[in-house]
Amino acid sequence: MKILFLTSPFPNFVTDLLLHGLRKLLENEVIDFPRKDSLYSGELVGFSPEGQINRPWFPPDADRIDRSDIPGKISKGYFQYIICDLRIFPQILKTLSEIPKGFVVVDGEDQPQSIPPGPYVVCQRETDGSNYSIPLPISLPEEVIEWIRSYDSNPKEYSVGFLGSFDDRYKERKEIAEAVSQWYGDCLFNVCPVPLVGGNTPPGWLPRDLYYSQLQKCRVLLTVRGAGYDTFRFWENAACKAIHISQKMPLYIPNDFEHGVHLFRFTHLMELRKYIDQVLENRIDSNSIVQGSRAHLLRYHTTQARALYLLDKLKGIP
Repeated sequence: MKILFLTSPFPNFVTDLLLHGLRKLLENEVIDFPRKDSLYSGELVGFSPEGQINRPWFPPDADRIDRSDIPGKISKGYFQYIICDLRIFPQILKTLSEIPKGFVVVDGEDQPQSIPPGPYVVCQRETDGSNYSIPLPISLPEEVIEWIRSYDSNPKEYSVGFLGSFDDRYKERKEIAEAVSQWYGDCLFNVCPVPLVGGNTPPGWLPRDLYYSQLQKCRVLLTVRGAGYDTFRFWENAACKAIHISQKMPLYIPNDFEHGVHLFRFTHLMELRKYIDQVLENRIDSNSIVQGSRAHLLRYHTTQARALYLLDKLKGIP
């Protein structure tokens, strides 16, 4: 199977992680074009603040990826699927006389974008599955899961943790963090401005090594919506040795985590407080929930699992 993956130069959670999963599955049969240098340099989803050590997480191409004569190969039907980041879709349309068979557009934006109908498949990150697109949420590389697990032995120093960013689009994060910190005196909360790619590191932003180490010191980890509901933090929290409590998301997640089995979901502050109290007062089997969540993550929500899910969906489309 030959797959062409048309990339945007800018970081994009969904497409970058999907490319990772496909490359892990099919190796050099998946051709990223243009070559996305940030991934090969070890930048995790594109943002690498000054002083942050980049870990190798993306499979090297080792000069084995044949990026020659891409237009000619497209015209000859060389690729079974052509997967295109929505951010460059308008540009790609201008270069094509017709849409090739097996063309797939991936909308990984924080808010679902309006995509005109056409002879192509549409995948979306932020969808409830009712708009005829293929739901394609964020996933987690096994390399990142192992990175997080390397801190499993950290002592639990904090009751509840949330380390994140905020801006005027999602002040709710800060409001929830402030409320929880008033209820429990040993929380780990740190919110800072949203970082900009290529900009200076904002005050309070933690290098990823320290970020994962600190998360693993918490008994409970919170996920609160950002610019969109599907956040990378949700999947990172699921990999941690902690109870994951997430704000309810009006999204369709294939093979979703089950409330009360793998995590807890809340809609308002009092519901959130109830679940935190249950954990801190040892009224639930935390170990069973954590182990179940991690097993579910590894089975259904790694980048490779997400790539397999998409390929299976595409097989059923004429």
